[in-house]
Amino acid sequence: MRYLHSAFARISTGREFDYSLYEWRQSTKALAAIMDLNLIGVFVEIVESHSLSAAARKLGMTRANISQRLKLLERETGAQLLRRSTRNLELTQAGHTLYDCGQRMLDDLSTARASIDSLGLTLTGRIRISVPTGCGRMFIGAMLIEFARAHPRITLHVTFNNRIDDLIAAEVDVALSVPPSPPLDCVARNICRIDWHLYASSAYLEAHDPINAPSDLDGHALLATPHPDRRITMTLVHRQREEDAYPITQRPALQSTDYPFLAEAVCDGLGIGLLPAYISQAPANRGLVRVLPQYRVTGMQDVLYILTLPNRYPSPATQALIDYLRLKITALAQTWA
Repeated sequence: MRYLHSAFARISTGREFDYSLYEWRQSTKALAAIMDLNLIGVFVEIVESHSLSAAARKLGMTRANISQRLKLLERETGAQLLRRSTRNLELTQAGHTLYDCGQRMLDDLSTARASIDSLGLTLTGRIRISVPTGCGRMFIGAMLIEFARAHPRITLHVTFNNRIDDLIAAEVDVALSVPPSPPLDCVARNICRIDWHLYASSAYLEAHDPINAPSDLDGHALLATPHPDRRITMTLVHRQREEDAYPITQRPALQSTDYPFLAEAVCDGLGIGLLPAYISQAPANRGLVRVLPQYRVTGMQDVLYILTLPNRYPSPATQALIDYLRLKITALAQTWA
């Protein structure tokens, strides 16, 4: 404050503008520290508009409001900034000094904003991402490799985890998950629906009696994900007749959270697999045959989410990755039978 007031005092009293460069810099720093940039912006607009009324129109304010802000600024600087007549405004020496400093400060602020915005174009940083083993191995892993190739200045730390309850504890920035319900302390973006189907190998079906109705599943080995009570509970609903619903509770003969492993076991003829629809996209699994395709499976967790912690301003790299995965996965999901 001392540097600022001494500078304006010398100018406003008509004394020679001879203080040192150091004093000038200190005055500028003091100006930035104690003064509202909005007031400085209003003053710069008044000078460039050549009148309070024109500045008020441009800023969408009343002339009285503009005049009040100018008086507040003069009170803060301790100097008269403008000489007003009925026809025009004239800058005092103090006003010239404030205008030059203020314009430079506003330009610096604009440059800083542009620099921050440019960070979104360079896409640098580190992102810790967790993906489920099935989705990760089947298609998300390839997407992440493509993203990393396109953005070599982004470092990806990828983990495969089927259950993420706490992003902070897991040290994860972005998690893809298929939870029973999204965590309440996360931002959950609904990416796509995941349908579930029953599959078997053609060799397995040829070796057993035909399966034409849900009741025909009795006696067949079921391969599925683990459940807390070690039993799978699902309902088969006819696609054309909603009233035709058949609940099934069965203990799987083989359980795993690794769906590619389960698909491999189904291909080898170990039984009938309850698997997500995307599993059939893998070349090795294209020989799998849908069992009871006229029925849809309900009762399974069936929504893929992208989870992040609440953050109004995610890093440009993180936002780019989220947008990329949303676009790619949504498009791919359209191809799942």
